Amino acid sequence: MTKYNAQALEEQFKTAASMRIRKKERGNKKYANDAGYWEGGRCNWGGSHNLKEDCRTIAQGFSKINDLKNTKKELESCTSKQEYDVTKSRLIRQAQEIENSLQARTGASSSMFGICIIWADYAEFLDSKLRPLRNEVKRLKEGISKTDYKYIKELKLLKLEQKQIEARMKENKQKAANEKDSTKKAILLQLIEDDGQKLKENLEKQKAIPASNLRFEPDKYVSDLIEAMKKAIENNRHLRMPPAGHKKNSNNNNETISDNDSNSESSSDDESSSRKTKERKETSSNWWQENQQLIIISGIALLVIFYLYSQPEEPQTNSHG
Repeated sequence: MTKYNAQALEEQFKTAASMRIRKKERGNKKYANDAGYWEGGRCNWGGSHNLKEDCRTIAQGFSKINDLKNTKKELESCTSKQEYDVTKSRLIRQAQEIENSLQARTGASSSMFGICIIWADYAEFLDSKLRPLRNEVKRLKEGISKTDYKYIKELKLLKLEQKQIEARMKENKQKAANEKDSTKKAILLQLIEDDGQKLKENLEKQKAIPASNLRFEPDKYVSDLIEAMKKAIENNRHLRMPPAGHKKNSNNNNETISDNDSNSESSSDDESSSRKTKERKETSSNWWQENQQLIIISGIALLVIFYLYSQPEEPQTNSHG
């Protein structure tokens, strides 16, 4: 969408009217009523115009075209044919009004956006700014006219399906990146390829619909997407691989390789021994936790028995005197 801002317009118009400005500065009475128009003041042509204000007015008038940017979204948001037809008619009328306003007409009784009649002498300059905008509005208006509710409805369904396919591909990419089993990983990669074909067919259908605004080639889009996913999966695999120093060097002699193998076996034995020691400690710890209460109760019972046996016997009394 072509855009213009007030400051750029002011500079461009001053360049276009440079000859007039110089003549006015030299005292040419023909342009006496320009007064302070070029220096930030007011003109004396009847409307007390100001160049900066006029440029802002024109830029704001051009910005009305931005209102048509959301025409596609407005039409897609319609939930019934009746609502769609009413919205479509309003947008076409709006586009026509904007197109009519983008005409380089200035004069005592009529001027584009109410700007100073000075601009009337620079219709060619104005038209150079208006022409691309008129073309854009015309294109938008034709696009709105060609749309049909059935296309909008079909497009909605295809876009929903597109989101589902892309979400599935992303999920399988994540699974494949974390999968260590080569067979399972191959299956996931094939699923991504299959969904890629479905996505391509979906986008081709979308592009064939008049209401669609797809500007890219579905085939290239899908192939690039799959290639990016495969690279992401491969990069994730490399991140999980052991450091390069753990690899055997094929350029070393047999003795070096043998030493490496011996060191590797020794390291493996150490790891196995460490693992077994750890397992014994864990088993011992678990046994103590599970039998802690029983051990405490048994200890208390032993203390009671010891106490009873340690008490002195009382002397027996002779009942016969």
